[in-house]
Amino acid sequence: PEGGGDGMITYLCEDTPEGIFTAVYDAWAAKIPDDRLHLMTEQEMNFSLFTEYRQVETDQEKAVKVARSIRQKIANEAYIQVYYASLSNEEDKVDAIYHFLKQGFRYGARVLDMHGLVQVCRVYELYRSVSNENQKYRGFVRFAEIGRQGRKILLARIRPKNQLLPLLGQHFADRFGQENFAIIDDERAMGYFHGETAFLSKVDMAQIDRLWQGQRDTSYEELFQTFFRSIAIKERENYVCQRTMCPIRYRDYMVEFSGGKADEETQMAGGRLQIVENRTESMGTGTKQMGSHKIQREHKA
Repeated sequence: PEGGGDGMITYLCEDTPEGIFTAVYDAWAAKIPDDRLHLMTEQEMNFSLFTEYRQVETDQEKAVKVARSIRQKIANEAYIQVYYASLSNEEDKVDAIYHFLKQGFRYGARVLDMHGLVQVCRVYELYRSVSNENQKYRGFVRFAEIGRQGRKILLARIRPKNQLLPLLGQHFADRFGQENFAIIDDERAMGYFHGETAFLSKVDMAQIDRLWQGQRDTSYEELFQTFFRSIAIKERENYVCQRTMCPIRYRDYMVEFSGGKADEETQMAGGRLQIVENRTESMGTGTKQMGSHKIQREHKA
């Protein structure tokens, strides 16, 4: 095995599926004992004493080899779970993926059913988290027309917890194959651009803000806001249910929750909900009496 001594060895990789797969390839080839190995993305760098840090240069060939091995030696479902996990925002994702793959190459496709293994459960948790958020954003993404006549593009903005651009980009490329569009991740200052080709790229958020504020055609947005208000049934308003089905954090760029009267309704829907939990314990008898949960709605002034 590489690396003498008893200190920890940490691999630092790019926070992309390709970078993570490259780190897995290099760490596997080095045959370092698990108790001395740690893998992490560059964004999580927090240097420790007595630790050897190894910078991983993203290598497409190595990444392809790892992806192919997962499909052939484990299962295609395992590749999907690992790929989604690599898009998570959790700090332990690279370690989790590496140790999951070690078990996967040992047991094959059976590993997907071995929920007693911590590594399997963790990767599945990461996969499910990314998958659930991606599913919600598929329905909540709102495109706006940006630009002047003859040079228009559909632009959408999101603030996801996880790295969803590769997944959302492919989804909307299938739906809007003939359109020029872009999806901007405000949290990471990244964009997915689709035209004659499709690619991911860093973006200047100041420029995006200028385009969004100054060159956006709002006519269809106003029409949709009117439709949204018109179909509402006042007697059946249920803001608690609305928050459950469409959480507040998804609404930043949803046109039905912004502007004019729609914005006022958002304030109501976003009113602070406090859950007051009254619990009293009966001492001596060992019984516990649970108070009722009260939901109090406090609307902003």
